[in-house]
Amino acid sequence: MAKAKRGTVRKKKIKFPNGKELEIDAFDAEIVLGNREELQSAEELLEQAEIEESAQAALKEIDVIAQRRPDREKNIWYCYEVGKILQFVDEKGFTDRKGLIWRRMAYDLRPDLFGGEKKNAEEAKRYPETMYHLGKQLEEDVGRATFDQWYEILKFKDIYKEKKLLEQILTACEKGLSGVQLRQRIKDLRSSKGKNK
Repeated sequence: MAKAKRGTVRKKKIKFPNGKELEIDAFDAEIVLGNREELQSAEELLEQAEIEESAQAALKEIDVIAQRRPDREKNIWYCYEVGKILQFVDEKGFTDRKGLIWRRMAYDLRPDLFGGEKKNAEEAKRYPETMYHLGKQLEEDVGRATFDQWYEILKFKDIYKEKKLLEQILTACEKGLSGVQLRQRIKDLRSSKGKNK
């Protein structure tokens, strides 16, 4: 069983491009010499530093997009472009840590880039998660549904990862399905898919 990590919480000020400053908590882990876990602790610290550096670099890129798209709240093209940037978690091998990365980016650092401040971290990480999956879709498919429709679709891997089923859903979205109708259509497709096995 892994031992609890020792560390300290310190205050750190971050400055936004608009000049506003925000004080946040930052966690510094420490290596305790002589406990035979130095190498593992050092590797973890290096990985955490690499993740933080990658997240900060991604936020800078996203901020450029945000400046171009001030109407970004549920803007499908803003979300798609950001989703493309968020693919860094796959490219750098951080896929298993993406929930923590989304929380750090959307809750701790820059909630303004991810739908605004949320009540809790779990809620905050849903927006970048949706963007991330949207960034994996074909560009020609993205505009066929609204953000809210994609939000529903992307909850179901068995639908959006299967081209034939996704095509059926997107065709239905183009006809103007409401959220309730879309959920029912997805349930029907999933049910008929199960029967065809």
